[in-house]
Amino acid sequence: MTLYTFFGCLLFAYGPILSIFLLSIAPNAQYVLLTVSSIAIQEICRWGFYLMTLFGYGYALTNASVGYISLLVESIGPGVMMCPSCPQASLYFIYAITTTLFSLLHIGWMMIACEGYSELPQKKGYLKIIWVILSHYGASFATTLNSSTSVNYGCIASIFICLFIILVSLSIIIHSLKSKFKLLH
Repeated sequence: MTLYTFFGCLLFAYGPILSIFLLSIAPNAQYVLLTVSSIAIQEICRWGFYLMTLFGYGYALTNASVGYISLLVESIGPGVMMCPSCPQASLYFIYAITTTLFSLLHIGWMMIACEGYSELPQKKGYLKIIWVILSHYGASFATTLNSSTSVNYGCIASIFICLFIILVSLSIIIHSLKSKFKLLH
């Protein structure tokens, strides 16, 4: 049963980011190189990135790998750790969902942050950067509900908070893309 849990959580956590890689990044060697080098470049000049999705993907991949791989390895062991706030669900599965959501959030945050940095003298640039910072704090603090014993079904609340932040971020990205395409035509 532990191998089923391991592979199920592995595919659930890394499936979306792996499919993005295989379908849109892997066919182009330049995109692969940008993805690999994005972690070092991001800390030096995050505002300078213009290939937002690719660099966001690289950071999301690194964050997902570092944040979830140690817990995923534990799922091979003889026992199962249950989530304190949702005792019916395993901790491995809850964190697989959280890893998937944060992978998508990091890609969106990178796109919004880069857009905000390019518009910085204007108010909308500052608002986008503030959204990235506050939503990052909000999503991160929401994950503390997973280990809460005083909040019933805190893991579900955490997932819905992250989904809400993804939807708001997606609407910001779509609005930004629509305004960019209006300028081109």
